[in-house]
Amino acid sequence: MDFEKAYQKFLNGTASPEETEFVRSEMKKASEVNDILANVKRDGATAAAEKETVRRAIKTYRKKDTIKILIIVCASLLVLAIGVGLAVGIPILSNASDNMLYTVDQAKEIALEHISGRYPNAEIYSVERELEVEGRIKNARYIYVLDVYNGINEVIEIEVDSKTGRILDVD
Repeated sequence: MDFEKAYQKFLNGTASPEETEFVRSEMKKASEVNDILANVKRDGATAAAEKETVRRAIKTYRKKDTIKILIIVCASLLVLAIGVGLAVGIPILSNASDNMLYTVDQAKEIALEHISGRYPNAEIYSVERELEVEGRIKNARYIYVLDVYNGINEVIEIEVDSKTGRILDVD
């Protein structure tokens, strides 16, 4: 007898007494098998496999958690560094600009005047402005670094203080 057909008739209420008995006996057998399987203890291999799966899941979670923590710490340090840089950098640059009493053109004149007696054909070919902080922030200043071609295949580097106009170094 086909269980599916007999079961449909059983549900519709059109099953014969034999079909009803057949469906009930098959359902009883299925229930007994289900009870047996539910009461069977898992063997060691299944338990070990489940433990390994759980261990891997925990390890993966910990890795992700560690990466999140590292990203948060790095981002916090970056924000802190930017904040400290701005808190220190802005006053330094502001003070250095306030202390700049000589322009680039004046620094060029000072440098050329300094070496004109020795090298009358000297020419300035580059000027850079460097920030210098010694001691207190309020003493921050810019230094002009001028590269001067002396006219006889030699370059001389002259440093001029933008605050005092004084020549600091000649190389």
